[in-house]
Parts: sequence; C-alpha cells; structure tokens
Amino acid sequence: MNVFQESCCSILGVLLVFLLQGSCVDPDPDVHKAVGDSLELTADYPKEHLEVQWKYNGINFAEYRNNNFQKVKTELFHKRLKMNEDNISVTVSDLKLQDSGSFSVVAEAKSTQYKTKIIVLHVHDLIKEVKIEYNSSWLQSKNICMVHLWCLASGDQNPSYSWTGHQIPTQGSHLNISLRPAESATLACTANNTFSAKNTTETVVCTSMSSGFPWEYLLIAVGVGIVAVVIFSGTLAMCCRWRKNKGQGESEVGITVYEDVNTDATAKKRSESVVNGMSIYETVGDTKLSQNLPQTLYDKISYQRHPAVSPSTSSPYVL
Repeated sequence: MNVFQESCCSILGVLLVFLLQGSCVDPDPDVHKAVGDSLELTADYPKEHLEVQWKYNGINFAEYRNNNFQKVKTELFHKRLKMNEDNISVTVSDLKLQDSGSFSVVAEAKSTQYKTKIIVLHVHDLIKEVKIEYNSSWLQSKNICMVHLWCLASGDQNPSYSWTGHQIPTQGSHLNISLRPAESATLACTANNTFSAKNTTETVVCTSMSSGFPWEYLLIAVGVGIVAVVIFSGTLAMCCRWRKNKGQGESEVGITVYEDVNTDATAKKRSESVVNGMSIYETVGDTKLSQNLPQTLYDKISYQRHPAVSPSTSSPYVL
C-alpha cells in the first residue's frame, strides 16, 4: 500500500513539473516586418564561455564562438547580414518577402544550456496602388441601376479592404449598390495592411433611357447606320471616279486615222494640223504638183533632156 502511494506521488510530481515547465514557456512570438525593414536577433546571455548559433528554418547561418563571429551559410542572406559584438547579435537587413520563416537563437555556456529563442517572421509588401473597377446593368422591372464594384490593390497580395461613401461602411474587396435614374454616388475604397494603407475614389452614375428602350436595340441601330453610311460613301466615290475617267478618255484619245480620212472638204489639211512637221507621205498627199514638174524620180532625171516630140519636131534618135 505504501509502495502504491509512493509511486502515485512520484507520477503526480513528474506531471506537475511538466505542467509548471509548460506554463513558463512563452509561445513563439510572431514578428511582422515590411519589405526593406531589418530584423535583429540578440543573444542576451552572459558572455563568458558563450557559444551561439543562429538558424533560419533549421539551417545554421551564423555562429559565435571564442568571442568571434563566423558566417556559415553566406548564400542565405548574401551581403545583408551584419554582426555586432557589443550585444552579441546578428541583423538581417533589407528584408524580402521570401525571408518570412522561423528564426531561432540557440545558446549554451560551459555547463549551461540556455532556452532556445524562436521568432516567426512575417514579411509584408507595401501597398503601392489602389484602383476601383465597376460595371452596371439597368433593371427595367424595378427602374434602377445595379452597380457592381471591386477594389484592386498592387503590392501586398492579401490586404484588407473597406468601403465608405454609400450607406454604411462595408468590408471586403467587392461592393454592390443600387441607384435610381440620374442618381450618382462617390465611393472610396481603402486597402491596408500592417504597415501601409492607400485609398482611391470613384463616382458612378445611373443612366437610363426615359422611354425604356433597350440598350442593345440602340447599339444595333447605331451599327446599322454606320454600315449604311460606309456603303453609300463608297458607291458615291466609285461613281465620281468612273465619270472622271470617262471624261479624260474622250478628250485624250482624239480622232482616229479613219476619222482623218473621212473629214469633209472644209477640214484642215493633215500637214497643217501636225505640230512637228509633215512626213513624206503627207507632203505628197497635201501638195498638188504641176503638170510640168517631174512626178517621179525617173521623170526628174530625164526631164528636159530633150523636148517632147511633136508633129513639128522629130525625135533626136531618128536619123
């Protein structure tokens, strides 16, 4: 019986020790930083015989031994790691989104193992730009416009959104509102995260046709009108061009050789109408030679070699 009581007490004691130890352990702190910020990891322990290891996601990237610092994995934070011997700390500067993760500081002395410090880092991008996009539709049965808006932010991938300017403030990136004809609303969207916030505004107006004529019919009518204007313009241009070409053809072609032959007696001679002179054929046709002049080349050669034979004269060749 005494043995059983002693064993129960020992078990309860062990459980109590574990519970007390668990209550003394703080949860891993979450640290939020913006892109470009710095993270300092300090080993605030007695310096005598102190050895420290700094780890990122379980990978050792820096050490402190024998009062000296040493870089282990230089490619992890290339040219961004600074060491300070005054307070035995390392600083990761110019933080990037991919630096988010778990950092730990493991320290021990000659005969002492210190509690490991663990920091969970969250790196956030700054919000750079915010814009509002929207579309609207006319609900004829209720005579109102239904407007759907959505807010877009560049930079941080998961910012928080809020709307103001219409009825009560609304959370979330999307917003639906209704407007009466000719009614307008100016809405503001704000995107924010832990380190930055930006906002923008947009004014939307409800426009509708008083007669209730559907918008799609109006668009079809406008399209048909444009096509008709294009066809009419093209036809008119072709007619004008055809008439112009026809007039030029009649003035430039002139009269043919047959028309020149068949002209009446009052028409001008070919030799008078030719600007650059007459050809040998035109000269012969236009000039009526005298009966006394030679008519051919042979006539010219034998001309006046001997007078013509007449009843009163005899041939020179007759003896």
